[in-house]
Amino acid sequence: MERSILYVDITAFAVSVETVLEPRLRGRPVVVAVQTANRSLIYASSYEARRAGIHRGMPLQEARRLCRELIVLPPNKPLYARATQAMLDILSRFSPVIEPVRYGHAYLDMTGTQRLFGSPIDAAAKAQREIRDRLNLEATVGVATNKLVSKIASDIVKPTGLQSVRPGYEERFLSPLPVHYLPGVGKTTLQQLAELNVRYIRQLAQIPVTDLTHLLGRRGILLHQWAHGIDPRPVQPPRRQPSIVEEEILPEDTNAIPLLRALLFRLLERACRRLRQEHWMAHRLHLWLRYSDGVENRGEMPLAFPSQYEHEIYPVAEEALVHLLTRRVRVRSLHLELKELRPEMRQLTLFQSEAGERREKLVRALDRIRDRFGERAIDYAHTLVLQ
Repeated sequence: MERSILYVDITAFAVSVETVLEPRLRGRPVVVAVQTANRSLIYASSYEARRAGIHRGMPLQEARRLCRELIVLPPNKPLYARATQAMLDILSRFSPVIEPVRYGHAYLDMTGTQRLFGSPIDAAAKAQREIRDRLNLEATVGVATNKLVSKIASDIVKPTGLQSVRPGYEERFLSPLPVHYLPGVGKTTLQQLAELNVRYIRQLAQIPVTDLTHLLGRRGILLHQWAHGIDPRPVQPPRRQPSIVEEEILPEDTNAIPLLRALLFRLLERACRRLRQEHWMAHRLHLWLRYSDGVENRGEMPLAFPSQYEHEIYPVAEEALVHLLTRRVRVRSLHLELKELRPEMRQLTLFQSEAGERREKLVRALDRIRDRFGERAIDYAHTLVLQ
């Protein structure tokens, strides 16, 4: 049976969701980025900002130089998660086999559903219409026999539209497109291919796989298949366990241990607050840091016991940080993930010390203050060095 794969992409997702809540942002250059760090990168941009030369991944400072009227919004991950879930709820009516890719993006396997929803193109149009009517969000949809071609079909009709590629026409559809449409073809690969005078996918398809492998290693085999429109990857529903991720870019690159410890505690503080809000307890932490030269160090450690309190988890996080600081290069950012989450359980007070009980009461009191007056209403003293 021929596969029918849909790729659904909410146009400029983060900005679009913010615009639904604030209609005055429509038609204006808007980006989403952390405003407290001038070196932070653009997470998402409106099409008006893109017309000014601003794009995802650009440093915020550079974007502000390009566009003085630029509106900068802070990332609102809980909002994006809710909007994505609402989109997935709509899509789940069309197929049970859904693979979320990131906020506002997903693959659907519609194979064998024609009796229920008609042709894949009709189903794609219905899904697109429901997303527009119920969420007030515009989506582009690509329809093809595999994930690669459906994704690229969606890309070429942005910011809104529906593109279908008939079975058997995958290679013909891809051939006139520039090679940068293929996933994983970044600046370095583009430069390598340009040295071979390869700029379009049809030119890439003509190169023998042995030559591509010699140039690009194992990735050459993959690019050769993709240039011919071949992609056997299945649509895979998520298997990941829930986790909580917090990350932050330092205002200046540094290897000052007190600053890094303070930043680590701030990340942990935010992550633990989310654990308590969502009634989870973490069993494991994953920490990674990025140096100023782009190199990353990563490490994982189990917690001695499941917890949702920063004062209990911090010693493990600090130990992980010490293990990761193996270079003299300055650090640019820290990323913390609390994983292996389980539902919150009441502590056994028989084994809990009075000091531990007092700390938990203190943390709960801090939560209530922040619920009422905002996240920055009160801070731990050892994070003040970051201000």
